[in-house]
Amino acid sequence: MTKLKFNHFLIVAVVVALSSCTKSDTQTWAQISKTQCEDKNNQPATLFTASDIVTMDKKHPSADWVLVQCGLITGIGQGELPQSILELNPKINDRFARDVLMPGFIDPHLHPMIAAVLLPTHFIAPEDWDLPRGFEAGVKTRNAYLQKLQSKLAAAPKDKPFISWGWHDLWHGPLTRDMLDEIDSTRPVIIWQRSFHEIVANTKGMKLLGAPDKAAFTALLDHPGVDPKHANFEQGYFSETALAAAFRHLATVVMSPASLSAGFAEMKTMLRQNGITTISDMATGIFGSYAMEAGLISATFAAKGVPVRVMLMPYASEVSARAGSLAQAPSLIAKEEIAASSNKVFTNNRVKILSDGAFFAPAMKLDNPAYLDGRDGKWLTEPELLAEQIRNFWQAGLSLHIHVNGDAGLDTVLDAVENLPRNEQQLDQQIVLEHLGVSREDQIDRIKALGLLVSAQPNYLYVVSGKYAGKLLDKTQAAEMVRLGSLERANVPIALHSDLTMAPADPLFLAWIAVNRINMDGNLMAPEQRISVDTAMRAITIDAAKVIGLDDEIGSITVGKRADFAVLKQNPFETDPMDIKDIKVRGVVFEGKWFDAQ
Repeated sequence: MTKLKFNHFLIVAVVVALSSCTKSDTQTWAQISKTQCEDKNNQPATLFTASDIVTMDKKHPSADWVLVQCGLITGIGQGELPQSILELNPKINDRFARDVLMPGFIDPHLHPMIAAVLLPTHFIAPEDWDLPRGFEAGVKTRNAYLQKLQSKLAAAPKDKPFISWGWHDLWHGPLTRDMLDEIDSTRPVIIWQRSFHEIVANTKGMKLLGAPDKAAFTALLDHPGVDPKHANFEQGYFSETALAAAFRHLATVVMSPASLSAGFAEMKTMLRQNGITTISDMATGIFGSYAMEAGLISATFAAKGVPVRVMLMPYASEVSARAGSLAQAPSLIAKEEIAASSNKVFTNNRVKILSDGAFFAPAMKLDNPAYLDGRDGKWLTEPELLAEQIRNFWQAGLSLHIHVNGDAGLDTVLDAVENLPRNEQQLDQQIVLEHLGVSREDQIDRIKALGLLVSAQPNYLYVVSGKYAGKLLDKTQAAEMVRLGSLERANVPIALHSDLTMAPADPLFLAWIAVNRINMDGNLMAPEQRISVDTAMRAITIDAAKVIGLDDEIGSITVGKRADFAVLKQNPFETDPMDIKDIKVRGVVFEGKWFDAQ
């Protein structure tokens, strides 16, 4: 398995020094490594101290100090400093004397390109959003939505398309092309549903999307892999595969240099403000070109002074199309080179596979009970091709990250996974289930038996559990969505992700949801599915690193790993669980360098 390469230093020796002295009745301990930087400059060591250092390392869960050199953790300990550190005469950094250091938080499922596209749009969502540019209050009724939409339209430039994100019919009622024309017919108006997977456009918006008339609309959808049932001309509606076809035209607006620059800037600020130092792009090439997206992401995040690293992950359908066939896709991944290679933007021998539809739409595939309103859900990849993709990439030696939302989708995925060959050469390969919105207890048993990992989206529970209950989903089914407690009891490794903008890139908020299971209506949902604070903190640090195959390099404050820290004002383990989301993040230390949240 390809790993993030530590090209700028060389660990030449590791020495473990243990002391039997005591300090305040606490056994002292220390672990030290001697490090030599490749550039041969004698880079000084820095000793960080803090009120608390929460390591997320089970062997030594807390520490008093941590030594950093060349961006690497070279020492950590409790109590008295060993003579070997004193001889280094390290620079003392005590700016965090009243703060708590944790490993830099990890968001293992985030789409930088989707975030850069959506963040500059006008947010009108059911829930509140505290964005770097300002606070956007949620609106929960149709009248409130229409008032806010009209207010934003009035304030927006008249000579540019108007694009808004966050509409959801369960709160805001239906929207169609004719309705939008009544509100504003003077310019293109595009309304993005609360997921990324659906849009509604007015008549001028349909022209912008390349569908000014029925003939052009039909031609737009006449491409391999596009399901015509995913769109409706009269309603101005596009979803899933049809949206992908229409997006080629919309991209001229939402992917303009100015718009992307604004979106990337806001995303970088959000990550720093919430303590995130590593993200995984869970479908590089989603807008049509792996090379283009890898180049943009590398130019954005590999730049000096950006305290975030990005793991790129191609996704099955896009890489297969570029390779000319599914059979050739793995070899193309193996040869892939990002446009501007760096230690901060890299690949890791993994691929993203899509099964059923979106949760917020909703379009996931359900078994029994099915949707109460009679809908059927959608396949993003038809089951036969899905099984073929799973088998092909697995046998080629890649780890698999499989997007799955509904229990019928999960049955299909588990059946395909269960039939995979297992041999000694595949011991390092992982299979990670992404999202896991609706599942059953028998499926949790299968997940455990198959040795799978889960990267879950807890914001489903927070935003939609109340609205879906009794309207779209059986009430018990809705309450038990994102079944994390069962996964914890089964000892299945769990990560929590934002899938920005499906949730804010705020790991402490996601952990708060998982620990408390309070939805945005203030209701406790399936308390037996709550998880412990320890599991939640692991899910945004060391276990989040594990699900993307980087747990020997990041995720805990351990000698030999990257010196990435989230700097907090309170210790989550010593905070009332209901207050975890309110813990203030002061900023991050990224490879030993401080970056203030502000």
